[in-house]
Amino acid sequence: MARVAKKSLSASTFILALFGVWIAVLLIGSPAISQELRLVTSPWPPSNYLDDEGQPTGLSVAIIDAIKDKLGLSTPIEVIPWARGYKIAQSEPNILLFTAARTPEREEMGFTFIAPAVMWTHGLLAKKDSGIDIQSLEGARLQGLTAVGVRGSWQVKLLQEAGIDTVAADDQETCARMLLAGRVDVWITSQLQASVVLENIDAEQSSVEPVFIHRRSPSYLMVSNGTDPQLLKKWQDAFDELKNSGALHKVAEEWSERLGIPLIYDLEEGFSAKNDALDTTG
Repeated sequence: MARVAKKSLSASTFILALFGVWIAVLLIGSPAISQELRLVTSPWPPSNYLDDEGQPTGLSVAIIDAIKDKLGLSTPIEVIPWARGYKIAQSEPNILLFTAARTPEREEMGFTFIAPAVMWTHGLLAKKDSGIDIQSLEGARLQGLTAVGVRGSWQVKLLQEAGIDTVAADDQETCARMLLAGRVDVWITSQLQASVVLENIDAEQSSVEPVFIHRRSPSYLMVSNGTDPQLLKKWQDAFDELKNSGALHKVAEEWSERLGIPLIYDLEEGFSAKNDALDTTG
């Protein structure tokens, strides 16, 4: 009798083991039980940056947090240098990198763009009363101007391709400090961004002025190639519900007070400044 019981126990154990393997295979292979998106951003105020307590904040972070609330998620937001975040998004699926410019090159690489987050008017800022007078990037090159921008950004690539001597810095605060210290002649940014950066480093808003307008372009919530289509659809649907609810107009009002800059939210462009010094001329 003891032998029979032992054999029955062994058979049961074997069946349970097989069942466990089968369940594991289903969990790994089933698209319905997929990992969540990894949320990655970089310091790019006022769109995304760290507050005084080291927590992610900003206009784009407000969008992400609202979507997370809708989906019942608690996924943390990682704040790392842009160049590193972009490298991760290029090499791994299921990465949501924000915010990023929508370029033909990135579309060809398979990135998907969920939504416009912030509209920027990009241009060159110089120190106040610099006397710089240019009408084009070619003019900046011919005058031998030196520039600074964030490492890995399309702005740095733009200036370098235009033949302008360009320094690549890790973040916007470093760019501003280099300009104000006279280490470079111009800083490629937007007035919306510059306003927040200058405040963060305790510099006067009047210490810089726009000297050239390049273009207006929105930045997006960008998802990496190879991302689970179900995850992508879930986030896209949640954003569509959010933007149609009017909640983002309230976010614009809240951040207008917080930044001291009049902001609006547009369904096609995202957040933008009403009175951006660069915007009013371009």
